Amino acid sequence: MINRGCGRTLLTERGMEFRTFLSRRHVPWADIVEIETRAHYTRGGSWWDLRVVRAQGRPLTIPGAFAQRLRDPEFQQKLATIHEHWSRASGVMRSPFPD
Repeated sequence: MINRGCGRTLLTERGMEFRTFLSRRHVPWADIVEIETRAHYTRGGSWWDLRVVRAQGRPLTIPGAFAQRLRDPEFQQKLATIHEHWSRASGVMRSPFPD
């Protein structure tokens, strides 16, 4: 939980830069296949986060994109902003919200 709570993601023209308490990583926009919302359910409650699915390599959780409620406006805005940058970089319009 330290990485989720202390992490940050910087969106640049080249890609996403993940910065956590323990590491730094860059993921180019061209390597991203999908950005998915994941739900986690435990006895203590539920929470949601975002994950980058790459063409090669394992999926990565996006630091700083974490919510206790799925319909949290701040969480939804983060998802929309990431999709906007990804769409602009790739030239393909993508909707952050499924139909």
